[in-house]
Amino acid sequence: MSDPSLEIQIALAGRIAGLATEAGGRVYDDVPPEPDRIAATGAAWPYVSFGNGQLVPIDEECFDRSTTFIDVNVWSRAVGFPEAKRIAGAIRMALHEQDLVIQGHVLDRMRVESIDYLRDPDGKTRRARISLSVETQPAA
Repeated sequence: MSDPSLEIQIALAGRIAGLATEAGGRVYDDVPPEPDRIAATGAAWPYVSFGNGQLVPIDEECFDRSTTFIDVNVWSRAVGFPEAKRIAGAIRMALHEQDLVIQGHVLDRMRVESIDYLRDPDGKTRRARISLSVETQPAA
């Protein structure tokens, strides 16, 4: 079985960075320090980052399929949740039950399983955690 999780993350990053949201192109695997985000993009907030993930093989005799679970996090310092919810909503519309080109793999199905809205313990930061499931099989 080939592990599609890296190629899925690359495809997701491209799709999310191309959306017209307040996060713009600030989509990260490893979030740079705030001064570096400002220097690179003109702003530090909001941004999107990739969180925890998991790969689960789908055991079928004829297919080498898998489901990749991945969390996409929206981080905002705007007052309240409106900004985080707008960005999360745009991401949901762009991903849920949509097509996605994944290098070396064929997408069978992509679903937004849930979106959790959380207040960070720092009292300033709001987060939307989008939980995705992505079913794939290797390209022929």
